[in-house]
Amino acid sequence: MKNKTITLTGNFRKNKFFPIISKISDYFSKNENFKLLLSDDFLNDKSLKVSDSNIEIDSFENCISQSDYVFSIGGDGTILSTIRKLEGKQIPVLGIHIGNLGFLAMSTEETLKKALNHFVANEFEIKNKILLKIHKESQPNKVFYSFNDVVIDHGNSGRVLKTIVSNKNEHINDYEGDGIIICTPTGSTAYSLSSGGPIVHSDLDVLTITPISSHSLSARPIVLPKDSLIKIEFSKSFVGASLTIDGQIRKDLNINDKIIVSKASICAKIIFMPYYSYIKTLKEKLHWSGNSR
Repeated sequence: MKNKTITLTGNFRKNKFFPIISKISDYFSKNENFKLLLSDDFLNDKSLKVSDSNIEIDSFENCISQSDYVFSIGGDGTILSTIRKLEGKQIPVLGIHIGNLGFLAMSTEETLKKALNHFVANEFEIKNKILLKIHKESQPNKVFYSFNDVVIDHGNSGRVLKTIVSNKNEHINDYEGDGIIICTPTGSTAYSLSSGGPIVHSDLDVLTITPISSHSLSARPIVLPKDSLIKIEFSKSFVGASLTIDGQIRKDLNINDKIIVSKASICAKIIFMPYYSYIKTLKEKLHWSGNSR
């Protein structure tokens, strides 16, 4: 691995962000095979400064245009926003968690050196993870991407929302309740899980629809194949609705909107370290009992 460029980005508002940046800078200071860039999001705060001489500061767009890897420093939400900011540029992302280890992060501040040692030694795996492609039927060129999930709910109305859901023009169900969640396998342990959806291993290639607080006991989550083309429409009883992407982008909808959700042709590339275990992380996060054998 020679002459590689790494963009450092993340949640600079967290107290440990810059100490981690400094540790990464120190680690690579004597390694001429790597160039470090730092996105300039923090520059609007005049109190924040970076003194590391081996780090170049530039806009996120300029950084990623010349980068081979991205280090996303923060929580799982930071990784989600980083992947969306890449806007289709499939650059491998290494998650460095500030706090406890997350589902998507391979390192914390305490295990940072271990992760960097594996990284420099090229002892890691890059896995392709599903992204959802979302757009209105009337605006096919205005596309959003989601790594975890897309939620269609009643928005500010507080009224029951009836969604008419089909896949490739085959009617699936009319869901009445607070809304529905369409998620990737990675997103199955997020909002979908808390709404009664299944845990889907993140290596699988499927999409899941989970109703939110359904008014019918017969309404159940359904797992669909990767080539699904899901359409969500609204009934005449429509009062209001919103679309939320990864819990971070929210758009109001109207009765005539038809939302199309499918697997994107591009994917998120996530760096996994050799010591990472999906099941072990799942057990830790969900506090499952018993020892792994």
